[in-house]
Parts: sequence; structure tokens; C-alpha cells
Amino acid sequence: MDGGGGGMVGPVGGGGGGMVGPGGGGGGGSDVELVSKTLQFEHKLFYFDLKENPRGRYLKISEKTSTTRSTIIVPIAGVAWFLDLFDYYIRTDERDVFSKELRLDTKVFYFDIGENKRGRYLKVT
Repeated sequence: MDGGGGGMVGPVGGGGGGMVGPGGGGGGGSDVELVSKTLQFEHKLFYFDLKENPRGRYLKISEKTSTTRSTIIVPIAGVAWFLDLFDYYIRTDERDVFSKELRLDTKVFYFDIGENKRGRYLKVT
């Protein structure tokens, strides 16, 4: 992981995956759900679905509010990098937090801190 100043994190290669827009899904007809967990926080529901298809395993992370649903697909090779980045944002003093990006194959995930009237949040795109 990058020690400071922002920048890229993670391997250059590592399988497919990427961003799926609001309301989208990441799977096809041959996808098999291996594990599914749900987390409710305030007015949002988060779904964590470990799935497998002929191309391999992946983690589908969805956020659902009363009006929107957003989903990202993380190839299994990138899940450990995602956990490292979440840990970075949890444990780093807010004055020292920088935006990060994670490259997996041809996909790039951006991690940014935002703030609104309800507080600070981590935005992953």
C-alpha cells in the first residue's frame, strides 16, 4: 500500500471486474452465489455477495437506498487490496488521509473521502 501522498495501490494484473452503474448487475445466467451477507447502516443497505462464474470468483458490493442502487464488482484477486484500503481509511488520522486508486487488470477503483451535512464518508467509484 502507498505510504502517503495519494497514488496508485495494488497489482497491475488480476482478473476482470469493474464498475457497474446504478441499478446494474454484474452477473450473467451462469453466475453462482457462494456467500451473501447484508449490512444495514442508517437508511442504507449494503449487500456483499461472493459469486463465481466461468471467468472466476468475484465480490459484488451493492449499496441500496430508498431511491438508488449502486454496485461494484471486485475480482477475487483484488479483495485483499480492498480490505487493506478500507483499513487505511479507518486507521489513518483524518488530517493525513489521501485519495487512493486501485488498478486491477483494466479497471481502476477510486477511493475518496467526502463530507456533507451528515458527516464524512468514503466514496468508492
